[in-house]
Amino acid sequence: MMYDRGNTTETYGSATDNYWTHWVQKEFGDPNNITVTFVPVPRSQDAEKVNTLMAGDEAPDIIFSYDSNMIMQFGKDGGLVELSDLIAQYGPNLQENLAETMSYGQSEGNQWAIVAKRADVGWHSMYIRKDWLDDTGYTLQTDADGIYHMSIDDFTDLLHQFKDLDPSGQGSEMFPLGLIGAWDAGLADTIIKAFIDTPQLTDEMHACYNDMFWPGYKEGVRYLNQLYNEGMADPDFMVDTDTSYTSFNGLLSNGRILAFGHDAAEVTGVKALYETDSDAEVVPFYLDNVNGEQFNRVYAPTGMYIAVPATCKNPENAIKYLDWLSVWDNAKVFHYGFEGVHYNLEGDMVVTIPYTDEEKAASEYDFERITVGDFMLVYNGKPYGYKDSTEGMDEVTAKMKKLVYDAFIAAEVGGQADYYFQGIKTEADEKYAGLLPGLTSELPSLITCKPEEFDAAYDKVLQDWLDAGGQEVLDQKIALYNELEAAK
Repeated sequence: MMYDRGNTTETYGSATDNYWTHWVQKEFGDPNNITVTFVPVPRSQDAEKVNTLMAGDEAPDIIFSYDSNMIMQFGKDGGLVELSDLIAQYGPNLQENLAETMSYGQSEGNQWAIVAKRADVGWHSMYIRKDWLDDTGYTLQTDADGIYHMSIDDFTDLLHQFKDLDPSGQGSEMFPLGLIGAWDAGLADTIIKAFIDTPQLTDEMHACYNDMFWPGYKEGVRYLNQLYNEGMADPDFMVDTDTSYTSFNGLLSNGRILAFGHDAAEVTGVKALYETDSDAEVVPFYLDNVNGEQFNRVYAPTGMYIAVPATCKNPENAIKYLDWLSVWDNAKVFHYGFEGVHYNLEGDMVVTIPYTDEEKAASEYDFERITVGDFMLVYNGKPYGYKDSTEGMDEVTAKMKKLVYDAFIAAEVGGQADYYFQGIKTEADEKYAGLLPGLTSELPSLITCKPEEFDAAYDKVLQDWLDAGGQEVLDQKIALYNELEAAK
């Protein structure tokens, strides 16, 4: 299977017939006496197309999807090859390089999928205007790994200090704490997590309970409620539900926000800020947990779910190919091209080699890399510890690349992924799917309610959920958790 994104050029070829597909045949296929044929699947409707191919017994020998539930269900329904013995015999590199993710492709003792390794698991990070802090004489501290961090007390003091400042000379009211209404104010989760009572958070609680039941979570929401009622945030933040974060980005780029929580992968508002103010400097940081031990939610270290349909006549060849892809020297070709041709390594820095169009046209190598990302099935990201050089980039692009790189590192401090329930759903999960009231959807109203109403409002949200069937969901999830743990 190969994604067809409809973005190839006439000189490049098609998604399934180009320089890189020929390279795969030459380097993997020919030495193993295997013919590798790529089957195009439109990216925009990949799950639908895979379902159709599977239903008609016409699926290619390797299929994949980010929809883990779909892939695992194929296995439970008898539509996939069980891979344990094949991986043991033909997948030594898979076993070594994907050891961290292999269990995510298992359910009830069966290995239905090989799960790609995600290089960057950071989800959300905190950010702050370091140039403003420097101007006020505040020095951001770094931990043993050189990552910026700050206590809640210092954070609170700074927010109050900047409420009365106008560091960008805008003549407009400052909202030092940037809150975003989209995702039910979920990007403020990085602040709430600083209050989690990690010594009291059991493995069972972490696995089975919604965050809002965790010890300390309520105090984190209370803290946001306090800041909101003190005027630290835009009073209308909750209506900014557009996932392009329009209002927030406007405040940020106009110099009216000091600190905020955001995705680690992309912070478009900062780019607009840099384009407006070349002296601005935003850095990622984390808030010290008030109970001592850091906690932050991160993504599971997983990417694509890759499987072999039961209709495959030679499943050992499929595993041989995936094993070849997992060899780092092969994966690096798809990530960067050929060393000495497309790039050079300077320490841990990848430096692109510049060529003129004439030199590229005369070369035996292809410099167009339109579809190579879709060959990288077994790695989501680059697990080599390399950095992309910012040499030759404009200032804004270089600053943004560094920001994202640093943000992923800060976002991983104290990182814990959600428990893996092996794709198993309880009867209560099925029974109440879509019927239970939201929990985190109530965060905006809890952040913005009057302080004297907070305790009653928070407790009511939890009790309403339990009474509406949540207790049954919780009881069955705990039973499933204990069953899965006992089977380990």
